[in-house]
Amino acid sequence: MTRLSKWILSISALGLALGGGFAGGTASAADDAAVQVKEFRYLDKELDRISLDTASEPDGTRDGHLSLQIDAGAGAEIKSITMKTADKDGKDVNHGIWKTYKEQEGDNGYLLVVVKDGKIVNPTFQATLGQFEGINQLELYASDNNGMKPGEYYYLEIVTGTGTVKSPVTPFVDAESSYAPVSIREFSSLDLKSDLTGSAFFEPDEREDGHFRLKLTFAQQTEVLAVILRPTDKDGKEAYKGLWRTNRAGVGWLLGIKQGDTVITPEFKKDVQEPVGKFRGTVTWDLYASNNGGIQNGQYFTVEIETKFGTIVSKPIEFGNPASNFVDDTPIGFKTIMLTLQSTKAFVNDEPMELQVAPFTYEGRTVVPIRFVAEALGAKVDWNKTTRKVTLEKDGTKIEIVIDQKEAVVDGQKVALDAPAIVRNDVTLLPIRFVSESLKMKVFFDDGEIVITDAQEQA
Repeated sequence: MTRLSKWILSISALGLALGGGFAGGTASAADDAAVQVKEFRYLDKELDRISLDTASEPDGTRDGHLSLQIDAGAGAEIKSITMKTADKDGKDVNHGIWKTYKEQEGDNGYLLVVVKDGKIVNPTFQATLGQFEGINQLELYASDNNGMKPGEYYYLEIVTGTGTVKSPVTPFVDAESSYAPVSIREFSSLDLKSDLTGSAFFEPDEREDGHFRLKLTFAQQTEVLAVILRPTDKDGKEAYKGLWRTNRAGVGWLLGIKQGDTVITPEFKKDVQEPVGKFRGTVTWDLYASNNGGIQNGQYFTVEIETKFGTIVSKPIEFGNPASNFVDDTPIGFKTIMLTLQSTKAFVNDEPMELQVAPFTYEGRTVVPIRFVAEALGAKVDWNKTTRKVTLEKDGTKIEIVIDQKEAVVDGQKVALDAPAIVRNDVTLLPIRFVSESLKMKVFFDDGEIVITDAQEQA
């Protein structure tokens, strides 16, 4: 599995219309296109894992992340997908174009990366995306060319072997909160007295460092991909007075991090995709940023913690003003479940558990024991043996599913399933993606690991 497919394997549940609803407008398609767009929606702009022409490395700007659900019926070839910017009525505004394929030299457009079931379909531009059949949930990633911002709308043109289908438009959105299972417990400015780090190495450079304190709590062992210190105004809007980061993806000076006496960032990571490290529980870091002139009393800063689950961004604090420091000692308000394919070992918020039946792949979809997952996340589960119906209820959402049927009922509305509910050893298993999204959770896949979280924390 490539590094991208390990890091960007998320499906957001924020605002997702499970019944195949659109963001607005009406689809138009060739009658013989053989593919129907069931849902197209902009999800968030949390991660930076691709560039404008390759899925192999980040480029310093966060990627647009969109959800696409299609029905390919009995089977169809998808040759290419093109995403264009438009106004709310679907008229082209030419603020950006992203493609899975360029037909010839000089063809305009940046790379549109497609991810299916945790695997990259097109690591770069390629002539076809391959054969698809039935319901497919896809993720799309597009590196920002300054066209990923409020006020923009997007639509797709999907070219198949027999025709072209055009989706309705979807507006730009950015998640108000991240599903990353990590909480910022403290972010504070300390002083401007030490000289420990330079612009590229953790060593003195005859400049005083901006010294910050960052305390984080991880619900489970979590890989931190990057940490970024950013100057802003009091409302959190970027102030363009420098940037400090742990990798060289884009511009910026080294953000020096110490955990106790241990230097975590002796220099920039040589591989821009190399993570800062894996952490669990509560950790406290001292952040040091060599002063380029932009670190001074009265200047506001935010800190960003990027994980494979999403990016946590702090509220801005004013350097030198203790009253502006952020401290949060309240209990963590989210749960995270970690499962592994073909293993009965599980974890709930890092506590070990044992499953009756291990998760496995069925009809190309990952199925998990639903009672364990639902009850761990606080949902009520009922089983009617006569009708073979499973009923889940959580936070006002009611889901009804009949064993061996590829259809569910969510709050009274029928929803197509890409794999049916099944029973193994008297344990009911359901497709994890459907369950998670229906209960407003988020699911991540990583080399056989399945992580489900309802984390929606934001400092």
